[in-house]
Amino acid sequence: MEELYKKVPCRESQLNDLLNLLGDYDEPLPYSLFLSGSMATGKSLCIESVLKYLGYKHVIVDCIECYSPKLMYESILTELGSDLEIKSDTMLDLTNALNRIGNSAVRYEPMVVVFDRAERLRTMDQSVMCAFLRLRELCNLNICTIFITHLVYDNFYFKMGVREPIKIFFPNYNKDELFKIIFLHHKSFVRHVQSNHDIDIEIKEELEKPELFANFLNAFLSVFYRPCRDLIELQNMARVNFVKYCEPIIKCEIQAQDLSKLWRHISPILKTSLELLYLRISASKSSNPSPGKENAEHESQCYNFEHTLKDELTSTKTFAQSFELPYYAKFLLIAAYLASYNPPKEDKRLFMKNHGKQRKRLQQVKAKAKISEKLNTQLGPKVFTLDRLLAIFYAILEEKIGLTSNLLAQIATLVELKLIAGSKEIDLDVSKYKCIVGYDFISAVAQTVGFNVRKYLYDFI
Repeated sequence: MEELYKKVPCRESQLNDLLNLLGDYDEPLPYSLFLSGSMATGKSLCIESVLKYLGYKHVIVDCIECYSPKLMYESILTELGSDLEIKSDTMLDLTNALNRIGNSAVRYEPMVVVFDRAERLRTMDQSVMCAFLRLRELCNLNICTIFITHLVYDNFYFKMGVREPIKIFFPNYNKDELFKIIFLHHKSFVRHVQSNHDIDIEIKEELEKPELFANFLNAFLSVFYRPCRDLIELQNMARVNFVKYCEPIIKCEIQAQDLSKLWRHISPILKTSLELLYLRISASKSSNPSPGKENAEHESQCYNFEHTLKDELTSTKTFAQSFELPYYAKFLLIAAYLASYNPPKEDKRLFMKNHGKQRKRLQQVKAKAKISEKLNTQLGPKVFTLDRLLAIFYAILEEKIGLTSNLLAQIATLVELKLIAGSKEIDLDVSKYKCIVGYDFISAVAQTVGFNVRKYLYDFI
């Protein structure tokens, strides 16, 4: 057990639950288990480690690779019974093949079928997951099906009654657990630094000290823990920033024991690197020397992380397209931008086809001659109400859709992503919002849905 706990740290409670449920070798397995939790919380690693520890015959089906039921059936039969006919087109063929396996298998021999990324099963026919939930009833085997997903069970809808699985939730790692897990990879971080720099033996010994890496992790998590709990992303960003943390030590500019100077050195870099979170932009070596440096030739050969950030993020279009928003959420964001940068009294003129003729007054002509600094798009966003947002949304959307809770939930998602400022709670009477993205960003989003934002902005008519 101790080896299992070391292999999967900070998941003792979930490991104990799995071991208790899967039981001993000669006991019947549960019908099905449902493992849910956020991304990178150890779900797949836990179940794989437990099954290898128990020595059960099992098959792990990746629902992205096996994108059709036929591929799933054949993948299961390939792993569980290689001497049988692998061809299987329907669930009936699968159960018949499993029954033939049961006739030749040892009584109560446990078998486990794991469906990783099980949220993809929602795109298939509902009968597929319903059958897998009660696969134990359909064949004479001691078999258990396990579903691993980042969604909760309520996101899976069934038209018929199904046997509900036993649910196990994997919570996000807390700050201490993230520190402990990342700290286990100390040696790989040091090797990554060595691959980027030529290091003397004495400095290498300093970098290999666990106290130095522990101090870096404390500084790193103090900045990154609040916006991100994803272990994979944190490990990636920590690996990149640890190189920059060690640079002044390698150059003998700062002593490894001087924590205050190291913190002042790395603090602005960590805050700048937050812009790259989840983008996975490669951090390459800068080929241009930093301006104002006396040792420009030496700096041109060094790893310049801050300049890399600025170079990679110059394209707002690339940054905007990294937000994989749903179709209607993009139109809601466009409507929010138009509501923020258009005067409310001009909505009828901008968004209605038959708005009537409007006389040009001398005051309006002078207003059109205003300098660019006084344009609405230059003065900043204005606050708008929810009913105005929805009115503009339905005006720019060509198809007719109803006002559903799913549509309102996408407004809360835009607030969560910091694309719109406002309350996450939807209230038609008091909710007020403000779009906080720029024109370049919204133009890139509108381009993905074939919408011309400039046509509906008051500054450009």
